[in-house]
Amino acid sequence: METYQVGLIALGLFSLFAIIVLITWRRRITAQALLLEAPLGIESSFAATNCFYVATTFSERPLERVIAHGLAHRGHARLAVTRSGVEVSRVGEFGFLIPTADLIEVSLGSAVIDRAVEKEGLVVIKWRLGAVELQTHFRFVSSELRAEALEALRPLVGA
Repeated sequence: METYQVGLIALGLFSLFAIIVLITWRRRITAQALLLEAPLGIESSFAATNCFYVATTFSERPLERVIAHGLAHRGHARLAVTRSGVEVSRVGEFGFLIPTADLIEVSLGSAVIDRAVEKEGLVVIKWRLGAVELQTHFRFVSSELRAEALEALRPLVGA
């Protein structure tokens, strides 16, 4: 067998693997989209704190990332705490609202799925989307901003 034939076979296997991964990812998006209703969108964000959106996971399955409705990708975000809830505006993704009535708990964490940070380096918002409980994780640039976010978020829980 010639060297180029081995290369073509390897390229074909890699392409097949990539297609299988893509199909599986699309099926997961579809399955979760059927399970979860879409979060409420937001019009605009004001007086917000810059942070980093890390991930949203299922509360019952913390190692499973929510990928439906554009919640899969981490990135820079702005978090605004208002009377109506928590507005999350993300760069390159749609913004969403976590209504005050759906907030369950606000806490600190150190790890989520593929991200581990210093002790209590993540702000974790536990909330309901329809009948499903989720946890959304944010990382702030400084401990002062993290403390300010917690101070603003905690009064909303149970309000």
